[in-house]
Order: sequence, then C-alpha cells, then structure tokens
Amino acid sequence: MEVADTPESRRQGLSWRESLGPANGMWFDLGETRSAAFWMYGMQFPLDIIWITEDLRVAGVAANTPPADPSAPQAELPRYRSPVPVRYVLEINAGYASALGIEPGAQAWLLPL
Repeated sequence: MEVADTPESRRQGLSWRESLGPANGMWFDLGETRSAAFWMYGMQFPLDIIWITEDLRVAGVAANTPPADPSAPQAELPRYRSPVPVRYVLEINAGYASALGIEPGAQAWLLPL
C-alpha cells in the first residue's frame, strides 16, 4: 500500500500509471476530517474509491470509477464525493471492493487487502 500524505502526493495520486498490482492500492491521509472530492484526471484504469472516517469505518464506496476522457476539459470531469466528511481514502482496482465485501460500516483495519 502506498501512502499519499502530502499535498503533492495527494494531488498526483495514481494518475499517469498504466496499472496497479492486484494486491496494491493507495492510502490517502487527508490530514483532517473533511468532505473530499476525487477525480480521475490522468487515470489509465478504473478504480474503486473507498471513503473512510477518522475512526476507520468505511463511509462509502465509489465503485468502478472509469478513467477520465483525456479529451474532456478538466472543468467538465466528474468529481466523486465522499458521502460524509472523511479522514482517509483508499483507492484499489475496480471491482475489488465488491469482491472483498467492502461496504459502508466495515471497520477499515479489518479490510482483507
């Protein structure tokens, strides 16, 4: 699991990578609990975005978020928003959240990753 815990690493995220290993992901520490919005700018593959509260509970899952259309203006790209304020975000390959049974209310430290 890679950690994105600086403004630069959070901004870069997984953008411009060709793939993500099957047991890999990126853990974002937002530094504080807040409403979060992610986009798929520069992504080359779909992801599951898992929203996690400060007490490490899954607040929601944005499943199978597709890569952004590279020809679309950035201002028109969809934003995926946390359902409640969160402290952490986990990005994994699309379909893994469902396959692993990750759903709202799950305790994040128990996730089978």
